[in-house]
Amino acid sequence: MTTLIHEQITVLLIDDQPIISEAIRRMLASEQDIVFHYCSDPTQAFDFAEECQPTVILQDLVMPQIDGLLLVRFLRSKDTFTCNIPLIVLSSKEDPTIKAKAFELGANDYLVKLPDRMELIARIRYHSNAYLNFLKRQEAEGLFKAEILRQAAYIEQVGKVTSAASEVERDAFQPDALTEVAKRSDELGQLARVFTHMVNTVKAREKELTRANQNLEQLLTAYGRFVPHEYLRFLRKKSITDVQLGDHVSKVMAVMFSDIRSFTTLSETMTPKENFAFVNTYLQQVSPEIRTNHGLIVKFLGDGMMAVFPDGGNDALAAGVAMFRVVEQFNQGRLQAGEQPIKIGIGIHVGHMMLGMVGEENRMQGDAFSDNVNLTARLEGLTKFYGVSLLISQQALDDSTNADEYQLRFLDRAIVKGRNEAIAVYEVLDAEHEEVRVLKLKTKPDFEQGLKLYRQKDKLEAARDCFEKVIAVHPSDKTALLYLERIEQLMREGVPEHWNGVWSFTEK
Repeated sequence: MTTLIHEQITVLLIDDQPIISEAIRRMLASEQDIVFHYCSDPTQAFDFAEECQPTVILQDLVMPQIDGLLLVRFLRSKDTFTCNIPLIVLSSKEDPTIKAKAFELGANDYLVKLPDRMELIARIRYHSNAYLNFLKRQEAEGLFKAEILRQAAYIEQVGKVTSAASEVERDAFQPDALTEVAKRSDELGQLARVFTHMVNTVKAREKELTRANQNLEQLLTAYGRFVPHEYLRFLRKKSITDVQLGDHVSKVMAVMFSDIRSFTTLSETMTPKENFAFVNTYLQQVSPEIRTNHGLIVKFLGDGMMAVFPDGGNDALAAGVAMFRVVEQFNQGRLQAGEQPIKIGIGIHVGHMMLGMVGEENRMQGDAFSDNVNLTARLEGLTKFYGVSLLISQQALDDSTNADEYQLRFLDRAIVKGRNEAIAVYEVLDAEHEEVRVLKLKTKPDFEQGLKLYRQKDKLEAARDCFEKVIAVHPSDKTALLYLERIEQLMREGVPEHWNGVWSFTEK
């Protein structure tokens, strides 16, 4: 794979008229970062493109050798190397029908020749930069996948070292158990060699037993990074070596899912190294709020996390609001550094679940299982549809003894994807910016009246009036806009016979 992508713009013009080529060449001549190539025979377009590797193609639509729209189709074929190269079609006139057909076949832009020089250069730069960024993303994704594979192999060998620690406790450790790991030239290989030497020394020399035990304790502490100490306490284990596959605790708990909104778009502006640094910085900011509120982080999910709160909804609600406040402070630093602020979505539910160790003997990790876990993940996903930061279920609200200390807004009774039963969901306004919270509280009476009318089959027009009042005061209230869209759809397609206001989501 080529890992060096130059920021040079290469333009390929496909046009049978040399006079057009000369005119465009002169337009671009003063632009030092733009290299111009010309192909007068469209039947040779692919050979020219393969040779000059353009970042944008300008193509005439009227040429004697081949139909221009047919050439657009060929250039945009999925099995060609030109399928992703930006394509600007040139036409002698503004023809909406031809323009529409060109876009339908995959053209990126349409210009009437000869275009204004500044406009042409601007469009060339816009499409070329987009294409260069696309190539960079492909390169970054390749590097990221390679890094993931490397880390997967690394973690697998870490599992062997962890298993070796367990075997030592059972007095079943074999001297050659870590031979393969010990061949590594990095710190893990050194750890395996030191571990093997230490165990052999302990077995051979009774007089160094105390020192060997101290080293072993340090080693086990290092392993705690892979199995957090909170797990040990929750599973009532004294040491990581006491943890066995299948160890679990089953009870009613609050569960939380959270992630960063539009993280994929944000990550595309960063290198893999910057992505890792950003995610780790963010998680270091919000994770302590989970522990402070007696929660346990089950696992990190890229830019997000899953956590459980054994004592129920009070702790989960407090943690969710605290995380939002931390993100507000985190964003202040990003704004001062000229960086884009982030938004997070949090879903909280309460139900019965099982938390414990899963995997296999050489590689295990903590996880939680229950239909309630899946439901919470769906609730977190709904935050983007309703445009809210913190969403809780009716069960979470009922389980919270101090819910009256929070400002709540009932949002919906919905059926999430993968379920058949409706669930009531609420927005926690404490997890919103002050100006947004004030507007939502101000419009809450009209919003609640709209919900009441919405559930009545013959009151949809009245419900629409209520939500339009909300939008008049708070135009960016995404939930109110969502209800207006639903009402329009119901009035257009017809209201179901047994309408009760419950909406089924078909997306996660």
